[in-house]
Amino acid sequence: MSGRRTSAVAGSVTVSLNGQQHQSGRRSRVLRGLALLGKILASLALLGQTVIAAEVSGLLKSQTSFERQSGLQQQEWLLDLEYNAALGNGELTAIGRLRFDTVDDLNQTGSSPPANYSTLGGPLLSGKYGEAGLRELYWQYRGEASFWQIGKQQVVWGEADGLKLLDRVNPQSFREFILDDFDDSRIPLWMINAQFNVTENGTLQLLWVPDTSTHELAPSRSPYAFTSPALVPVPVPGFTAIVQEAEAPDAPVADSDLGLRFSNFVAGWDFTLNYLYHYVDEPVSRAQMAGTDILVTQQYERSHLFGGSASTVFGNWILRTEVAYESGRYHRTQNALPGVMQADQWSSVIGLDWQGWANQFISLQWFQTSIRGATTNLVVNPREDTLTFLWESRFLNETLTTKWLQIHSIDHADGVFRPWLSYNYASSLDLYIGADLFYGNPDYLFGQFNNTDRISVGFNWGF
Repeated sequence: MSGRRTSAVAGSVTVSLNGQQHQSGRRSRVLRGLALLGKILASLALLGQTVIAAEVSGLLKSQTSFERQSGLQQQEWLLDLEYNAALGNGELTAIGRLRFDTVDDLNQTGSSPPANYSTLGGPLLSGKYGEAGLRELYWQYRGEASFWQIGKQQVVWGEADGLKLLDRVNPQSFREFILDDFDDSRIPLWMINAQFNVTENGTLQLLWVPDTSTHELAPSRSPYAFTSPALVPVPVPGFTAIVQEAEAPDAPVADSDLGLRFSNFVAGWDFTLNYLYHYVDEPVSRAQMAGTDILVTQQYERSHLFGGSASTVFGNWILRTEVAYESGRYHRTQNALPGVMQADQWSSVIGLDWQGWANQFISLQWFQTSIRGATTNLVVNPREDTLTFLWESRFLNETLTTKWLQIHSIDHADGVFRPWLSYNYASSLDLYIGADLFYGNPDYLFGQFNNTDRISVGFNWGF
């Protein structure tokens, strides 16, 4: 590893929240945010009148969330502005993002971008009430037998929904755990994405990713800070823990990631073969004695990911499957020192979707993770099984949509319920209300958020 930057890992320290906010201060921040949004929209309208050869569009989202125990958790405004224009023989796309939250519970406390970002990867402005920056910027060109997309972008791999196996190219923001849409929580990276037609239906994708940004974890004072022993070190009674900041990769060439994917369509099956040589986006925490104290060091480690996916349609059914093998992954152990062990890991998912009833969509997925080799004293089981269930229904000429999503761990009996109701009020305006209800033992992935149940209301407006 040629370069390093330090980043604090949320979840290693727990900070209590008093929940006290001054209503006048909140109203003031709301008014300032709305004024800023108004100025941006006015500028956008002017730009649309003066730019002829380009297309400008936008998406404004607003969500207000009320937590069961602490009250108002989130009052967020999210504005994405997209600019598309011809450039050379290709097309240029730029997407700017402004996120403003009058409640600072989910945000970083500093005025500088979080340290998980590379030098050019993070937002331009960042603070405890939001951020502003260039979310995506890429140029794409389509040749006779090739496709190039160069710049800051997202790449999506795999067939799984809700949980990730192959979708590891881009890191993720865990500000809201996994509750946010992946399109919003996925962190775009600077990369070269080249695709070549190698057979009649076969495509070879090559990725070079010099952007060393990693996962953005929730700050320690956030309700979504990781506390599960399966994810973070557990304090040892009678000892003082000294936690060093994580040493993140920071050399664009030496620390870059490389990806390869071959996709094809054969005998009614879409399939892919995938390979990714990358830094795992969460650091490995190791504990050791330092005199009378315990020193916790944190480093990012490399891994080889091999895998593939396949899907096919038969009648009203869609069958999806995905498998991933990861070398040298680290897993938390019950031993305080060093607290981790290295072992390869298999992951798989089988999904079955059904659309046999009009305006109905039902999906069931079975995820399985298996840790190979010596697996004694692990915090989690050597084999873990998780089920997901989604039922989506549409009514009133498809203007009213109901969703019921459940993710459930078979091994630990924890999970999350996510009922959702949305109404298409106009062609470009959706209104919604939903809930995120966690359950289970707080020592495990979903149960650690058992006290963060919330109800959310909001809208999405495209223009």
